[in-house]
Amino acid sequence: MAAYTSPRVRAPGLLSALLLLPALAASEETSFWVLRFVPGRHPYQERVEARPLVRGERFAVFLAEGASPPPAEALPPGGWEGVLQAMEQAREILASQGADPAATAPVAILVAETGWPGPACFSPFDKLPEQQALAYGFHSNQRPVLFASFPYRGGRAWENLAGLASALFLFALLPPQDPFPAASSLAAASFFAFTARLSPPRSLWGDQGPSAPGPRSWEPATPTGWGPLFVAFLAETLGPSAAFELVSRQNAPTGPYRSLVAARNPGVGLADLFAAYMLRLWEAPASAEAWQSPLGFALAASPRPAELARVSASKPASGKTQLGVGGMGVLVLEGDGSRSLPLALQGDPRGAWVAVMRKATASGLGEPVRLAFDATGFARAEVPALAPGEQLLVFVGLPPDPRGEVDRRFLPLYWGLAWSPKPPAERRFAGLGELVEKRLGDGAPARRSRVVSSLQRLAGVRPATPEANALTTRYAWHPQAGQVAAALAEELKIRGLVPRTQAFLRTTPWGATAEWHNVLAELPGSASRRLPLVLAAHWDACASDPWESYRAARSLRDNGAGVVAVLEAGAALRGKPHQLPVVLALLAGGCHDAAGAQALLSALGGKVAVWVEVEQLLPPPGGDPGKLVAYLGETPSLAIPRLPGLFRRWGFAVDVVTTPPPPHTGASLVQQQGAMVLTVSYPQGSAREVAVSPEGELGDASPDVLLLAAEALAELVQELGGR
Repeated sequence: MAAYTSPRVRAPGLLSALLLLPALAASEETSFWVLRFVPGRHPYQERVEARPLVRGERFAVFLAEGASPPPAEALPPGGWEGVLQAMEQAREILASQGADPAATAPVAILVAETGWPGPACFSPFDKLPEQQALAYGFHSNQRPVLFASFPYRGGRAWENLAGLASALFLFALLPPQDPFPAASSLAAASFFAFTARLSPPRSLWGDQGPSAPGPRSWEPATPTGWGPLFVAFLAETLGPSAAFELVSRQNAPTGPYRSLVAARNPGVGLADLFAAYMLRLWEAPASAEAWQSPLGFALAASPRPAELARVSASKPASGKTQLGVGGMGVLVLEGDGSRSLPLALQGDPRGAWVAVMRKATASGLGEPVRLAFDATGFARAEVPALAPGEQLLVFVGLPPDPRGEVDRRFLPLYWGLAWSPKPPAERRFAGLGELVEKRLGDGAPARRSRVVSSLQRLAGVRPATPEANALTTRYAWHPQAGQVAAALAEELKIRGLVPRTQAFLRTTPWGATAEWHNVLAELPGSASRRLPLVLAAHWDACASDPWESYRAARSLRDNGAGVVAVLEAGAALRGKPHQLPVVLALLAGGCHDAAGAQALLSALGGKVAVWVEVEQLLPPPGGDPGKLVAYLGETPSLAIPRLPGLFRRWGFAVDVVTTPPPPHTGASLVQQQGAMVLTVSYPQGSAREVAVSPEGELGDASPDVLLLAAEALAELVQELGGR
């Protein structure tokens, strides 16, 4: 039986197109723009001198100034010639798909430390002309450049080549109008490295580590976990070019997966394909031809869906498990000849659940039977008669995020035999609706609807008008960030407030400049000559992956919900007495050293009486929505002892702490001026940081919480600013 066993490159000397040249003289050094990555921060860029190490016809390797050449154990057999030959293998595959990355210029491989978490990366801005790249805040090398650190040695040195091949794949296929890879494209890139024979099958399910076990089937699918394995299944089912099409379709309105499936097999949906995927991983291929192909062997050698429970089909039983988005598992119901009991499944209604069952007998597996989940996430099935030794395999899973992004949520699944699972009722928000109706009266339904509409708009699931496009990102460095400012101005108008846009320039140390916008509204006070009180929230968002920030940073937790609370607080303050002038400030650059707060503070001459900032006003998963934290600055106020009672009237217990305000907020800047500062948020770090889609966050958002918080903020402004 022929099977893929290890990554390989062609033997040295087989590629006549690669003519290795000796290292050029130091006088022929060149320079590159190099991105540097710092966790949790916006990347920065440096101009770096480099000298050539070796050149071929279509690839050239350079060593950045200050970097050390990789040792021999980080390179494949044949050293640098082996590296260039491996890259030529990958290039030939890409060229066969009409995407030759070296068609216009040789590809440069720059050996440099960039801080990127993988062995190699590319700069999306290098696919753009210089002026377009500067609009995103970075320079362009205007040629294909791969950045490699060669961190792996010995038995894991293949990962260095696989990383280079993946980066080459993305550079070649990502469209210039959107050169930032989605998670689906990253998974396709990992699969490409396998098809180029540069990574072993186990890399498709993230099990390449030498000691720790790889991700489990029930965990969320990611580009470094089981995501590439699903791409492998798509390639087997829909054709070998499916991985290439995932990249070209990453911006399709329905998402890359649904768009690909609809184009290749219109009669099949993503859920149908995911059901077939779960079954494919359980049952080995029947034909010898499937075993002999590297792809068929990889799918056959992959781990099976993990067993979630094993119980007798004739005895009442129940249980609960957790499945990640893109993950799967199997319930095993064993027969004993007695009458089988009916099965009920209750999944979290926020998930797109898929289930299929097959009877397993000594002669093989029976025909698959799909289970239908209703809108509440409930499904029921009659379990067939099972003789001793027979089983019913019930595969349950959650397809990957159709948008092609990573969704790291785990959603609960309850199951029961002769018992209908009843998940515990959500009691966290019990009583909030009644309190809203009691305190806001007849206006509550309209305001609740307005809050939901604003959340949807900031999450990018609802366009401003039927003719407009939904917001794709709220990242301040995106050239279209001005659309967010325009949307916020309209949200202020909807609430009867008069918006004003404050434009300011943001310049990087490497010479990129962009115009950013704060969106303001002013509420005059009875003491118009006094310093203002600022009620602020930053409107921009960012993600842990810098490319996801450019693509799809639309988080409600940080800080769309805070923006909506400020909008509603402004609406509540209209017509209410207050002495200090109030400035409602929706600020840009909260993810970038509080740039918008700096600009506003500068425009106010560095002088404000009070600065109140709202941050992360979405209840943490499983946390208490009635518990807030107020971070105080160093300047005391006589109103502080009254804060707990003020918030209590609106259903919140507030923990007043004297720790410094979060460093990325304007409050951290204002307190240096001696003004009173207060940051209101849910407890920081109370929940595990999980990448959740904006659509998923909408399911966690409570308009009643935001309405009550807004009323509490409005009363707080009156208390601190004088009634």
